[in-house]
Amino acid sequence: MINDVTYLMDESLNDLSKIHHIETEIGNTAEWASKPLQYRRERENTLLSLEGHATGYITLGRSTVELLKLFTANTKSPFMMPEIVRKLGAMLDYNLVALTGPKYQDLKVKNPEKYNFCPKVLLSDIIQVFLNLSDEEEFARAVAEDGRSYKKELFDGAAKILKRRALKTDAEIAKLLAFVQKVEDLKTTLEEDLGDVPEEFLGTSILTLSRFQG
Repeated sequence: MINDVTYLMDESLNDLSKIHHIETEIGNTAEWASKPLQYRRERENTLLSLEGHATGYITLGRSTVELLKLFTANTKSPFMMPEIVRKLGAMLDYNLVALTGPKYQDLKVKNPEKYNFCPKVLLSDIIQVFLNLSDEEEFARAVAEDGRSYKKELFDGAAKILKRRALKTDAEIAKLLAFVQKVEDLKTTLEEDLGDVPEEFLGTSILTLSRFQG
């Protein structure tokens, strides 16, 4: 399921970004009119193809994220297996970056409902998975060890969006921020532990850690 979510969300967001760029290009009417006819036809055909792909991927992606939300609310232990929890933490962090980070501007298309794309619902569902697993030590550690996508600032920004859009209650937002603080504490501990490694083993430890994160 985690692999499915990762694939579907990656394809969905990729397609939306490409649609955004083509729509922006077409929207610049003077520059667009100056392009060769063949070029314009090719871009319009690409847009039509992307629209079809995006709709399918986004619909399946939303359904899979919703299933993940339901499963993690009721059955947590299977998701805490080492080989699974690391992928789960990294996948959730990556999608949080996509939905709240600077690149979110690339996902703004003219008619998001045309593709069944509802970023507010998607953000709420992804945050709910974080909340469902926030009491699990293994999950907090997996997020802390994600050196690629995890940033405290993203969660702080997400919390503001959740509050402004009334996507979560104050209690849920407080729980999310408490989880982030736990992650930050674990990060500090991990960094201190790494600092205690003898110099002759430091290169090996970093390599092992990078493999663990990947």
